[in-house]
Amino acid sequence: MSFRFSSCASALALALCFLPACTQVRGRKRIREANELYRRGKYAEAVTLYKEAEALVPELPVLWLNEGYTCRQLIAPGSRDPESRRAGACALAAFHRLGEVAPRDPRAGELTLQTWFDMQDYPSLEAAFLERRRQAPDDLDAVHGLQDVYFKWGKWPQALEWSKQAAALRSDDAEAQYGVGTFVWQILSTHGGGAQLAGYSPWPEVSGTKGSMTLAPPAAAPGDITDSARVALADQGIVYLEKAIARRPRYPEAMTYLALLWRQKSFAFFTDPIAWQSAVDEADNWQQKAADARAGKS
Repeated sequence: MSFRFSSCASALALALCFLPACTQVRGRKRIREANELYRRGKYAEAVTLYKEAEALVPELPVLWLNEGYTCRQLIAPGSRDPESRRAGACALAAFHRLGEVAPRDPRAGELTLQTWFDMQDYPSLEAAFLERRRQAPDDLDAVHGLQDVYFKWGKWPQALEWSKQAAALRSDDAEAQYGVGTFVWQILSTHGGGAQLAGYSPWPEVSGTKGSMTLAPPAAAPGDITDSARVALADQGIVYLEKAIARRPRYPEAMTYLALLWRQKSFAFFTDPIAWQSAVDEADNWQQKAADARAGKS
């Protein structure tokens, strides 16, 4: 009698293991084991266990979140090798599924964008941010996102236009105007405006010496912004920094960048010593104003 009871109990226990509750237990166990592998840096092995859990607990948001995080660890940013691309696809699929099972979790969308940045998938990022902007024209994060995408994509003219749009959305904000000015400086300084140019003077009596000044300006490289294009771009940044100071008269950071932009502008005038000197004098003037503002002087 007891043997038959024991056999029935074993059969019942075995049957229960195939019920949803038992499936949940096995799925969560796989996730815990995968989490431990993640903590030990064994990302590929962890992904394998997360994949096994997919069939057991497909509606569990933490599964897709953790799987996506782990797949991202296998991405070599900017790499085009097949393994890195597969890891990126794995992460994107997991975050997409997270968005389906937990539609109110903002991490699904945020992590998808981060993964595209890891993969340098700029077309997907462009499309996503443009769609966000279409749906919400005042979405400042979308505008800043487009600026970031285009800049990293190497398309600085488009990035600058979105920087200006961000300033337009906050037209009374001094920092928003300041942001455009500093961005213009960043573009100029990385496109033919290196520190070595500051060591050159076009005045013959200076450039002919062997002191601290360089004897000749460095030759322009492909992609450098020179001549009238440099002047026009510097003037755009100067206008925005002046807007910032108009909204916040004591703004030493904006004054400092005005000095830096006038110096960048001067690099376009090496064939015109008088224009060069005027730009350098203006840079020195703004540098002094910045120092006075920091010291509390009027």
